[in-house]
Amino acid sequence: MVRQTVRRLRRSPALTLTALLTLAIGIGASAAMFSVINAVLLQPLPYPESDRLVALTHRMGASGRSSLPASTAIYFTYRDNNRAFESVALWTAGTASVTGSKRPEEVQVLRGTHEFLPTLRVVPALGRGFTAAEDQPQGPRAVLLSHGYWQRRFGGAGAVGESLVIDGQPHTVVGVLPESFRFARAADLVLPLQPMRAISFVGPFGENGLARLRDGVSLEAANADVNRMIPILIATFPPVPGMARDAFRNLRMSGDLQLLKTTVIGTLDDVLWVLMGTVALLFLVACVNVANLQLVRTDARQQEIAIAAALGASRLRVVGDLFFENLLLGLAGGGIGLALAAIGLPVLLDLAVNQLPLPAAVSIDPGVLAFTGAISLAGGLLFGAIPALRYLWHVPAAVSANSRTQSSGRTTRLIQNHLLAAQVALALVLLVAAGLMARTFQSLRGVDPGFSDPEHVQTITLTLPTALAPDFPAVRARLQGVQERLAAAPGVASVGFASRVPLGAPGPRTGFFVEGGPATNWRPTPQEFRFVGPGFFQTMGIPVVAGRSFDWADQDGARRVAMVSESMARAEWGNAQAAIGKRVRMSPAEPWADVVGVIGDVRHKSLIEPPEQTVYLTLGERLAVFLSRTVTFVVRSDRVSTPGFLESLQRAVWSLEPEVPLARVERMADIRDRAMERTELTLILIGITGTMAALLGLVGIYGVTSYVVSQRFREMGIRMALGARGGVLWRMLLGRVALLAAVGVAVGVVTALALSRQLTPLLFGVTAVDPATYSLMSAVLLATALMAGAVAARRVTGDAPLRSLRTDG
Repeated sequence: MVRQTVRRLRRSPALTLTALLTLAIGIGASAAMFSVINAVLLQPLPYPESDRLVALTHRMGASGRSSLPASTAIYFTYRDNNRAFESVALWTAGTASVTGSKRPEEVQVLRGTHEFLPTLRVVPALGRGFTAAEDQPQGPRAVLLSHGYWQRRFGGAGAVGESLVIDGQPHTVVGVLPESFRFARAADLVLPLQPMRAISFVGPFGENGLARLRDGVSLEAANADVNRMIPILIATFPPVPGMARDAFRNLRMSGDLQLLKTTVIGTLDDVLWVLMGTVALLFLVACVNVANLQLVRTDARQQEIAIAAALGASRLRVVGDLFFENLLLGLAGGGIGLALAAIGLPVLLDLAVNQLPLPAAVSIDPGVLAFTGAISLAGGLLFGAIPALRYLWHVPAAVSANSRTQSSGRTTRLIQNHLLAAQVALALVLLVAAGLMARTFQSLRGVDPGFSDPEHVQTITLTLPTALAPDFPAVRARLQGVQERLAAAPGVASVGFASRVPLGAPGPRTGFFVEGGPATNWRPTPQEFRFVGPGFFQTMGIPVVAGRSFDWADQDGARRVAMVSESMARAEWGNAQAAIGKRVRMSPAEPWADVVGVIGDVRHKSLIEPPEQTVYLTLGERLAVFLSRTVTFVVRSDRVSTPGFLESLQRAVWSLEPEVPLARVERMADIRDRAMERTELTLILIGITGTMAALLGLVGIYGVTSYVVSQRFREMGIRMALGARGGVLWRMLLGRVALLAAVGVAVGVVTALALSRQLTPLLFGVTAVDPATYSLMSAVLLATALMAGAVAARRVTGDAPLRSLRTDG
């Protein structure tokens, strides 16, 4: 049977090749996207019994804030008093400088308590993990290497027992992590966190908590256990300085535990399922296209099928042969599609490299192979069912080689009409989705981030180790020295620094007290705060709306000063000018800070979210607590991105600080563009699938129209012999295509409107029912459908009389 089926397919190589390529595109795209879905959403995290790993997150009932992280006080309380957890750990992510080689190096670091790796059930490939003694304050300095860093730094040998100078302090390498180890943050090194109970407060929530549930304990039971321990937490540890215990109780803190996988994935699942939905629509377009092609093929085989029926073949035998042919075609298309997926997957991963969580290992695994096989079989059944069932209802009698039964022709045309309309409708849904994402991307590009001309601003992050700058005066002097050296570099217009740059990373938040406002409670909506040095706002192109900016005299801490965003000034004092001279502070225990300036609103978190109310502070003595001695310098120059510019900045820093590595060296324009990466990725993938669907639909319209009008050669010849003009016949044939395309567009618009709510979370600056997008995409699809039909109709009507006469002869 296989040999006979292959022989039949080879009789019409053009149709067979077109069907195979069409299927391969739909199945290949589906397999590639499913491989990402499978790795990110369906597969468990790469740790033993990962479904029992939870993130220690919390909720504040008074403010409605959720997913708040943990703190050292929470870690100690839950570790010592819990009934639900097998183990509890605390971890943070950051950077550190490694010196002692030819040049200083900035590396990614995970810091975790000694329970961190055992909670994940990760065992070092070489050496050992941390001991409890190494996790104590002032304990022995130890470090674990990632497999990649071990290969890069030590050549894959001789690391355990060696010394590594990290942030100016020697650390002993005690182990090497497995090559397969991946966590929520990239890390070259893992260090003991060494939490200090003596300086632990109920808040702020600055670390990430991790726990493993005991056997048989549900997430609901664990949350109940957390709620039991929160009163113990408040009674055992003091609140942040200046805040009363009763005030913290009034915030109504409660457990909001989440599976670790949920926190790792974040909101990516919405994007991935939308993309999978668009690929599924592309697969349906491919199946409809192939169904049309197969209908054409089987219609051309009526004489063969009639002869087989006359020789005694049953309807089931005829239908079975047709089904087998289509299943074989589906499997062959699936094989080619799988090869295309293997080729295209690296490209997809390269596009999404910054969007996928680190633990996800995307590959063509057995699950993807099974999925590809399943949709190949399903596709064969789907597009094979239409021609097969047609002949289950009606097996033609023997006919002459040049005729067709009227009932068969009517049935075929009716089916083809529905299939063509379905192709147009599905293609329109995908084109509308692509259009909405394009409008979103355009809106994001037009958003004012609050700073100007980012193409000419270079950022450099550096950390001053304690060994180099043991106290605040030394840190201040070194930062001023680095700023002066950078300002003297050729082509530099201005220099400044801050704890974070806009869109780079979220900053700490707290409820600031305003003079004359409530004195006992934090504000329901905490403001973000950042530490800023002289020249930062000028360099970033952030306007000072009222008052003045910071200078170096403000940085010594003798006088507390602050600046606030324009939105906060309006909310608290009515306008920007009224804010000058007012006072704010973090807690009742600290001195007031005089507001000396108001700056324009800046989008710190993302381009989609509106600017937050923000307080800007000078360094003062808070540096050691909040900055961890890490700052980001911004440099404005027309030489950004020109050869030699980065080397000149590097020489300027190392001329003063030769042991300090430069990290996160990038343009502000790149940081801004990264804030749009997820939207850009979604736009690219939906745009590709929408374009493919439109092309497949047009190929189907052209192919089927060409076939239908070719079957009407005799009719066209007779009409033209009786005086009908070619233009009239051309318009008649084109009218059929126009009607089907219009029906398909109408169905597509209704379908897109019904599915539009799935896109709503991804859109910005445009609604999911945007009339302009629907109108434009409908017009484009109608025009291209008519173009395809016109070409097919023109090819036939031009020589119909000659062909019909030749047929008669």
